[in-house]
Amino acid sequence: MISTDFAPNETWDDAWQSVKMMFKPWLWKQGPSLKQVDWQIHQLFANNHATWFLAGRSALYSLLKTLNLPPGSKILVQGYTCEAVVLPIIVLKLKPVYVDIEKESYSMSITDLNKKLSDDCKVIIIQHTYGLVPKFREQIIKQAIGKKLIIIEDLAHGWDKDRIKNLEFRIQNYFCLLSFGRSKSLSSVFGSAILTNNKPIANALNHYSKKLQYPRKLFIFKCLLYKLISYFIKLTYDIYIGESIHYLTRKLNLLIPEITPQEKLGKYNIVFNKQYPNALAYLLLLQLNKLDHTTTTRQKIVNYYSGVFKKNAQKEKWHNKALIRYPLLVDNRNQVLNKATMEHVYFGQWYNQPIAPKQLDLNKVEYKIGSCPIAEEVCSKIINLPNNISLKTARKITRILNDVASIN
Repeated sequence: MISTDFAPNETWDDAWQSVKMMFKPWLWKQGPSLKQVDWQIHQLFANNHATWFLAGRSALYSLLKTLNLPPGSKILVQGYTCEAVVLPIIVLKLKPVYVDIEKESYSMSITDLNKKLSDDCKVIIIQHTYGLVPKFREQIIKQAIGKKLIIIEDLAHGWDKDRIKNLEFRIQNYFCLLSFGRSKSLSSVFGSAILTNNKPIANALNHYSKKLQYPRKLFIFKCLLYKLISYFIKLTYDIYIGESIHYLTRKLNLLIPEITPQEKLGKYNIVFNKQYPNALAYLLLLQLNKLDHTTTTRQKIVNYYSGVFKKNAQKEKWHNKALIRYPLLVDNRNQVLNKATMEHVYFGQWYNQPIAPKQLDLNKVEYKIGSCPIAEEVCSKIINLPNNISLKTARKITRILNDVASIN
């Protein structure tokens, strides 16, 4: 099974570490791993304060709540994102303002930002889509400082390792959001952190997070089980054993969905408003220890894809970038997906509508069709190729695409 979305980070050693933690339930909620992970993140990002949460949406919810913004305050967010960014805004009675994107880094367009920026805007969320540094990042930050906006850099998809030392922690109202969900560049199944050098807000966030409960032991067990089961599903899917295991685990509710049914209906789910448990930090430690190796693998595969897809105008700018997934625009997406599925290859579609997932009613997140035309065009053509794979697997993928894809 070759999949962009399903368990892109899981390997044998992740599964084995998870099994070992299953037999240490006294360490599931509290233990030494969180302090070790916290120290590694401080070293990596050279910042002073990190506050940990169970999920990216609960981290963003907690930050926006701690900022104590007036009801109706406008939050600038790009119209090419997912419900995890938007639902915390909606539930806190704040108003999302959707900004269109550009096609080079799939991030916020400075032209459309200038059109939609107003005195009512209080916060801007700068998304590093696929782990790419936004094309207009410097101009956007300069604009935000001039307008006295609170800046949240959304690094949930990943980050450029050569640029993270230049993050704007010197700015008082500056925050970074990290996510360690199962489909992110580093996975502990669930997990997130807010980074800042704003000491008063950091203290308030820490105080708020300490009042949250830990997830139940059954929840933690299912997260540990995911690492084991997902590895074996991928390993045996092509011989139908994995497909059967996947079906059974879903029927028996052994795996926690990445997006809950409630969230697909456009409602924020408070089930993720929890502290980050030690067991998941333990899983993240292994992923952090493998970061250099994973980064090198992703860089190699990105460079290979870019060499093959010569029509991709961004290929030179993406050289040596460790993208979480490789975005490609195709004119015949359904045909491509069908052909790939026949060969047990499953491409991702981040994002196939301006606020994903596709099941989400855009009215529930206050998005009006036509407000971000470039994003909507991209959504109709985008596919994502897996990056954390071998060169042999990448060659199989490009063979399928060269046979059928009409690359834009």
